[in-house]
Amino acid sequence: MKLYRFGKLSNIPLQLVLIVPFVLQVLAAVGLVGYLSFRNGEKAISNLAGKVMERTNNEVNKHLYSYLSIPHKINQVNADVIEMGLLDVKDTKSIGKFFWKQMQIYDLSYIGYGLVSGEGGGAARYDGTRVSIDEWGSKLPNNGRTYATDNQGNRTNITSNYTYNNFEESWYVEAIKAGKPIWSRIYMWDSDNSHFVSASAVRPIYNQQKQLLGMIGADIHLQKLSDFLGQLDLFGSGQIFIIERNGLLIANSAKQQPFTVVNGKSQRLKAVDSSEPYIRNVTQALQNKFSNFQNIGKVKELKLKLEGELHYISVTPWRDEYGLDWLVVMSVPENAFMSKIHANTRTTIIFCLGALGVAVVLGIITSRWIIRPILRINQATEVMASGNLEKVIEKSNILELNNLTKSFNHMAGQLHLVFTELESRVAERTLELTNTLKELQRTQAQMIQNEKMSSLGQMVAGVAHEINNPATFIHGNLIHVNSYIQDLLKLINFYEKITTINYFPNIKNYMMKLI
Repeated sequence: MKLYRFGKLSNIPLQLVLIVPFVLQVLAAVGLVGYLSFRNGEKAISNLAGKVMERTNNEVNKHLYSYLSIPHKINQVNADVIEMGLLDVKDTKSIGKFFWKQMQIYDLSYIGYGLVSGEGGGAARYDGTRVSIDEWGSKLPNNGRTYATDNQGNRTNITSNYTYNNFEESWYVEAIKAGKPIWSRIYMWDSDNSHFVSASAVRPIYNQQKQLLGMIGADIHLQKLSDFLGQLDLFGSGQIFIIERNGLLIANSAKQQPFTVVNGKSQRLKAVDSSEPYIRNVTQALQNKFSNFQNIGKVKELKLKLEGELHYISVTPWRDEYGLDWLVVMSVPENAFMSKIHANTRTTIIFCLGALGVAVVLGIITSRWIIRPILRINQATEVMASGNLEKVIEKSNILELNNLTKSFNHMAGQLHLVFTELESRVAERTLELTNTLKELQRTQAQMIQNEKMSSLGQMVAGVAHEINNPATFIHGNLIHVNSYIQDLLKLINFYEKITTINYFPNIKNYMMKLI
């Protein structure tokens, strides 16, 4: 079976033998180059993705430190001014105007203070643009007022009255309890159909005698973080968002807000409940991976498959000295990086197919150029096989085939001479063989006749031998038979004498017959 298959495989046209290896070599070389190019590009893209995400993380970290350090710096300045006695917390008009001027310089939503006596005040940007002044007393209820201001920070009129007790507010209670600068818990700010995720930087304030006066705070809208994240270039389809360790969403680069509004009241959202599928899927994948966000203690770079598409994901813990402990999550689909690689791959495939086509055409042309002289030699050999030894092959442009042609023509001439001489020798030899054959025939006839006579003699000797054996036996036993008969006759004569012959006529006759 193996020999049969080998025989079938051996009947391959020379044109295929010349074209196929050439085409396979070109295809293998181009394919290998394309594959290596793709793999190197993939590695380069992976490195690029890491560098881009690292650079973006650095930008986010730098912005977070810069933006979130402002409230604490303002608090420190204000606390120092109050402690040095340069600003009297009892002078509500002066301190309110002072805070108003600070609001013109810094992008904050609120600067205020609360005293241990229950009094307090501050400057607020409730609508996100205009700055108003708050003031409240220690006697409840209806102890608070909000004043509109002119361009110089002077109070013009009361815009609202309200009841406010700073002893029940987390920003006051947490600062007093901590006894040091901290961030209060993140909360929702609702004002005139405007909703913001906000955070308060707070710290205790003291007088010159180091006696506790109360606390001072500066609030920021974390929506500014979402605006910043949305401006980052993450290859168009990438997303970045910030969450607390409890999974609550702080800011994101998507258009969706990191909170929901129910009956006019805003509520914070967990990232897994976000209306943005991208954020929801990435967060769910991270929960499945780490089970608890508290377990993420250092930068994690992962590759996760989301909805059938591979994503590069970076999770970076972000902390500051005042108690913030967030996770910055960045996710970029591989396709965002690999689109150019895929484009290059398509181009490589096109070039491969083009090179393959060129290789096939060149192979066909080359094979025909090589095969034609070989076919002429093959035809000449067939002609020679039929008995025509005078066939001459034309010269070829290929050196090796031209040499082969010369050799073939020389061989054909030599064969012609050899066959001519051989024919004469064959004729002579044939005559000799004919005479020898006739002599052999005569010798054979004589040998056959001799063989016949020899066989006949052997047969006659055998027959004579077969006859002589019983004759010799009979002749050798006649003397004994004769002796036995004589003895018998004597016996009969004896009985005749002693017995009347008339009583035994039959015996005598019988005995005579036997004799």
